[in-house]
This record gives sequence, C-alpha cells and structure tokens, in this order.
Amino acid sequence: MRKIRWGILNAANIAYDEFVPALLRSDEAVVAAIASKNSEKVKRFNCPIVYQQYEQLLEDSSIDAVYIPLPNSLHAEWAVKAMNKGKHVLLEKPAAITEAEMEAIHQAAIENNVVFMEAFMYQFHCQHKRVKELLKSEVIGEFSHIKAHFSWMLEDSGDIRLNLELGGGAMRDVGCYGLHAVTQIIGFKPIQISMSGKFNPEYGVDTTSVCVLKDNQNRIAEVSASMELPFINRYEIIGVKGSITVESSFRPDISDDKFGKVTVRDENNNVVLFERFKDDQYLRQVEHFQYCILNGENPVYHSVHSLQMARYLEKAYQSLSNGSVMTNI
Repeated sequence: MRKIRWGILNAANIAYDEFVPALLRSDEAVVAAIASKNSEKVKRFNCPIVYQQYEQLLEDSSIDAVYIPLPNSLHAEWAVKAMNKGKHVLLEKPAAITEAEMEAIHQAAIENNVVFMEAFMYQFHCQHKRVKELLKSEVIGEFSHIKAHFSWMLEDSGDIRLNLELGGGAMRDVGCYGLHAVTQIIGFKPIQISMSGKFNPEYGVDTTSVCVLKDNQNRIAEVSASMELPFINRYEIIGVKGSITVESSFRPDISDDKFGKVTVRDENNNVVLFERFKDDQYLRQVEHFQYCILNGENPVYHSVHSLQMARYLEKAYQSLSNGSVMTNI
C-alpha cells in the first residue's frame, strides 16, 4: 500500500497538538519531515528529517504533501511555492487574506496538477452530514435565519492572532468557521455583507466582531466571533416549522464529553429530536485528502469553495474598515 509522505512547514502548536497525531492515526500517512528554526519546538515532533529552511523541505523530492500552519499572512506565499515544487498542499484556514491571494493559490493548484485543500477540519465530522440530511428532509421547513458563534479566551498578549500584519483578528481566527458553516454547510449565498467589531487599540485587530449577511431572498445570517469571551461554538438554523441547533459544532473534540450534539425543535420550541455524534474530524480530513491524492480526485471542499470564502472574509473586513454594507459579493 502506497503511503503519503508528509512535510510540515512550521512547528506550530496546531501541528503538534492535532495534525501530526491525526497523521499517526492514519494507515496511509508518514510524518517524514519538518521545517523550522525553533529547535525546542521541533524536538517534540520526533521527525526523522528536520530542515532549518522551508525551501529545503520543498526541495525534498521524497515529500508528497505539505501541511502549512503558518501565520495567515504567509499562507498564500508558501502554498504557491509548495505547489510550484509539485507538492500537494493542506493549508490552514483561512487560506488567504484577500481574494487575489486565493486566486493565486487556485491557479497554482491547477497549473501544477496537485491537490489543494483549506483545512476546515470540522466539516468532516459526521454531525454536519446529519444536519444536511435534516435540512433536505424539511423537518424545519425552509430556513429563514441562521446564527453561528465561536468564541474563546485569548490570554497571551503576544499571540500572533493579535498581530494585524500577520493577519490576526477574531473573524479570521474563529469567525471563519461560522462563515464557512453558513455558506458551505448550509448553503447560504450572500449578496450583502456588513461587519461591526470591537478593536483592541493596542493591536489594531478585531477582538470581538459580528458579521451580518443577506441573500437574494432577504434572509439574514449572523456570524459572531470573539477572542475575549467564554469558549462557545455552535450554530442554529431557524425555519418556518422549527429550528436545528448544533452544539460543539466546530470543536466537539475538546468539549466536555467529546460529542457534537444536534437538536431539532418544533415551532413551539419543543425538542422533537436530539442526537449525539462522536467522530475523529482531524483524521477524517487527512483520510479524505490522502484519498484524493492517491486517486487523482478533487476534494469535496476545493479551491473554488475557498475562493468564495476568501471573498466573503475580505468583504467583511472591508465593511469593518469603511463602515459600509458591501454588495456585489
């Protein structure tokens, strides 16, 4: 059985805590190399090959795929460089700061005939498949309103997510999950986007923000994000006959019981269905990406979808900057 040899660009905590363990749980993955100048962090990975420079890893012809958990502002540059070296790329979210950056990534994937995917790992958890089934069944009728929320307490004042030049900000960090769920899982297609936020005056990034989207049926979706509120991650779909609520929607793996929870209520707010789901979303993501490499297929979530996400995020931040409603989405 052929195995995919992985290289990791940067010794980020997300790589050590979540991604590499998922590779180790996969029968088709080999953690082959890492590139980082941080010798202390690198030691934790116990990789057989360690490079000081990212370019050195990309020149290694034995590496099939690269995982990139760099700061947001460096995503596009290194994704394109990796694909130009023939590497398949799994890129941490958000894939790009601007739509133009994402277009460059999209073109590089096409020109080099490699697999590219933005790492919204949560979407591979089975609870979201169930949500799609429930929406299709029309148990709540046609949806008319959506709310998504993701917040957590960031206590490290030196964290890169507070650095504007590195692409920091609450909506980019955790709000992108809500935007993704609204537009990619539920299928809401906005024609207007506006965003308001609370700025940290020292860092110049949004620490709490709310994005409001409107579609061509005059339906509204709200996405709220914060790096200064308690840990909550959920989304709710409200229809003419009731609602679907997904608790622990984005990080069920670090909830108290490790389960995602889907609740359906009728128009009188009575619970008519409650289901719990446990899954390995990081492993499912890895398995899907590797399947696409081995079988020459596109991921279910590919660069065209990431182009949409980049556009929505860029429009949201433009709205935050100039205080206007963005149209022509």
